Amino acid sequence: MARKRHSDDRSRRIGLIVLAACAAVAIPVLIVLFSLAGKSASPWFGQYDAENHPAYNFSLTDQNGKTVRLQDLRGQVALLSFGFTRCPNICPTTLGNLAAVYRKLPPGAQEHTKVVFVSVDERDTPASLKEYVPFFNEQFIGLTGPPADLGTTARAYGAFFRKADAVGSDKSDYMIDHSTYVHLIDPDGNLRVLYRFEQLPETDKIADDILRVLGTRAAAKQP
Repeated sequence: MARKRHSDDRSRRIGLIVLAACAAVAIPVLIVLFSLAGKSASPWFGQYDAENHPAYNFSLTDQNGKTVRLQDLRGQVALLSFGFTRCPNICPTTLGNLAAVYRKLPPGAQEHTKVVFVSVDERDTPASLKEYVPFFNEQFIGLTGPPADLGTTARAYGAFFRKADAVGSDKSDYMIDHSTYVHLIDPDGNLRVLYRFEQLPETDKIADDILRVLGTRAAAKQP
């Protein structure tokens, strides 16, 4: 009798161990599934922020030598990125994708959308930006300014950049490591959507986000 009770207890322990093992596997899987379900339920492709966080009102110089402030872009969606004109891959890929996004917008939406490229390289001048930025689209804005202003602007948007070591003996021959996010600023000047670099090829989805921002604002103004 004692031997049977011992056998039953052993069976129960084994059963509990198996159940615990199943739960250990199932719970993380369920967490991932719920997380994916939540993401798929969002109408936004990028990381959307429903709170009103005013974007930093920079004051920099464009490729035509004119001062541009963020407040000058009120009433328009601004797609803001940081980089430099000598960037071999990240920046041209980013601007190429944003040019494709721009082309997918209807003319009315294009009139209310600005792509803004801020160079964090002190070697870049309005002249070099004027040669570089229109290659992607004539309507794009390239910005530069004093290093202190560029640093303040980058930090305000959570952007990172760092001058790499020079190549060889030429101290002016260097690259810049920098963050690759694109910020969507809504027509009221609020940081609204953030895109990772790997999301940028999804140009249709980014265009949909822009139209949603413009449409939401228009709908909010209706009586």
